[in-house]
Amino acid sequence: MLAIGIPFDDVLDKVHSSADNTSVSRLHLVTKQDLKNIMRDFNLCKGIRIASNDADSVAAWIEQNRADGDQCLVRYVKFQGAADEERNMREDDFMLIIMSETQLAVLQKLYKPNSEVALDSTHGTNGYDYQLTTLMLIDEHGEGFPAAFCFSNRVDERAMITFLSVCKENIGWPMISAILMTDDADVYFNAWSQVMGQPAVRLLCTWHIDRAWRKNMNKIKGDSTLKATIYKTLRALLELSDKATFAQKLHEFMEVAAADAKTANFADYFKKEYASRPEVWAFCHRLGLQVHHNMHLEALHRVLKHVFMSGRKVRRLDCSIHALLRLMRMKMHDRLLKVHKGKWTRHLLGIRNRHQKGLTFDPHMVTVVEPNTTYAVKGRTKENVYLVEQSNTVPHDSLRCPLYCQPCGVCIHTFSCTCIDFGLRSTVCKHIHAVVNICKPVITCTPDNSKCEQSTDTADMTSSVECTNDCVEDENILAGSEEVIFATRSVQLNETNVILDSIASRNPVDDLQRYISLSESYWSSIRADMNDSVEIASAACDKLAGLKAYISALKCKPQLPPLSQEREPGNKKVLQQRRFFSTKRTTKKRKAEATLSKPDKKEKNALLESLSGNVAVVYTNAMDTDHDYHVCPGDHVAFEHSY
Repeated sequence: MLAIGIPFDDVLDKVHSSADNTSVSRLHLVTKQDLKNIMRDFNLCKGIRIASNDADSVAAWIEQNRADGDQCLVRYVKFQGAADEERNMREDDFMLIIMSETQLAVLQKLYKPNSEVALDSTHGTNGYDYQLTTLMLIDEHGEGFPAAFCFSNRVDERAMITFLSVCKENIGWPMISAILMTDDADVYFNAWSQVMGQPAVRLLCTWHIDRAWRKNMNKIKGDSTLKATIYKTLRALLELSDKATFAQKLHEFMEVAAADAKTANFADYFKKEYASRPEVWAFCHRLGLQVHHNMHLEALHRVLKHVFMSGRKVRRLDCSIHALLRLMRMKMHDRLLKVHKGKWTRHLLGIRNRHQKGLTFDPHMVTVVEPNTTYAVKGRTKENVYLVEQSNTVPHDSLRCPLYCQPCGVCIHTFSCTCIDFGLRSTVCKHIHAVVNICKPVITCTPDNSKCEQSTDTADMTSSVECTNDCVEDENILAGSEEVIFATRSVQLNETNVILDSIASRNPVDDLQRYISLSESYWSSIRADMNDSVEIASAACDKLAGLKAYISALKCKPQLPPLSQEREPGNKKVLQQRRFFSTKRTTKKRKAEATLSKPDKKEKNALLESLSGNVAVVYTNAMDTDHDYHVCPGDHVAFEHSY
């Protein structure tokens, strides 16, 4: 059972249930540690633990991977105890950069100037405090695809420069004019600017911003209601779509917050961290980029830890690498599915839901500004009017990309809208659906020639390397790598062929003589190395003993039962089964007023209006608290400003 990969819990259950219960036997006393010992002695940890020592196991895996030639995953490695002066790595530093040919091929296809690139690190993947840094791109389906991984003992500017430099050398050109999405740390931005050049736009993840605001609510010297008021006001500021209104309301908020002794400390923090650079976090400064967050990267790290690492704390680095490779194989097959069959994603579900909302619009809410080109759509309030325009061209070789609405026949690039939903997300907003269903415009946009555009982009990137190098501060690091950059990737890789080659390299071949000749070459090499020292000979004998035990286990491997030959009709209905159901009546709980929850539209308008000093939001005669943010008709205003 262990040889065919059955989990330990199922093996223990089977062993305990098969024991003779007339008396206590050894089978009753089997534990997980016994199963681990069997796995170790019979060398059943195939592909995971090559050696008992973790460092030796990783080093052996690297050498074994380098023997694969073009399918090598390791692009750079530095073990602790050896210095790398060329890349300015200390003697106690460790770094392992993994980037497969599949990742390179997908990166070459997906990346274009003004594309989103996410960069972030996570901990908890090993017992040595090595962090895993991931470089991620967003594919045409709106989902993330990891382009490179880096295990390192530190995540600082020097380490990230080394990581990005290796990526640049293997890609063949710098990723210029990227939309860089990171958390609130300057390490990634500074390293990216030195290696790849200044990004076109630098943005902070909205989720990280929201988390930082929640954590720093303790700087407010007040009750939970006051903290909720300030948090909701910040969320209202964050989601403003007009730059002039945002600047005015931000100024009013800073004045009011600084004037109150209870919020003065928080005002100082907010002024230092966010008020001085609204272009990296405010919605009004990222409209049209269709970039909202880097939760694709957070979700990838969560899947790695909770699915491929089974939610456990993995101590060995080789086990962490093995889990990462299994994740990459899953992403590789998922990529094949997307390219050749298509995939239903949550983005398509969002487009369908917006289509249903667009069907509810009244015809008088849509005004034709220019036939087949420009339309004006009224919002819920009279002052909100959104402009919907048809694009001249779409950035793909067909009229529709994978993110499209089938009933409307348009994709996310066919039309553009000035609403915040379209400006932040890769979707077809409800205003576009309303225009298409009510006015039925003639689609006149034309597709771009993707091959010409791709070759042009690559040529532009190659020709701009010299210009990009002006931004590099440390010329000694990249001066010697410029020749490598142009020599490594001179042709475009076909992602389908690369993925199929990677799959074929792992599949066993039914050729007995080939394996015999290959094993004889291995043995001749091992025999020659054993003559060098007793230590190598002893280690080889230990491994050969484990190999012999593994072969014995394979001979005793049980055969799986054959599949049933009975066939049932495909339209046969499932029989109704007995089931449990709850009879308890659920009552909708009233949301607490003082929680740090996102404000609704009514609360946003009230909080933003109160910043001008005309409406009280902290005290009314209808409430006993001194910090009530609700504004109800008929309340008597007893406080002159918001805080």
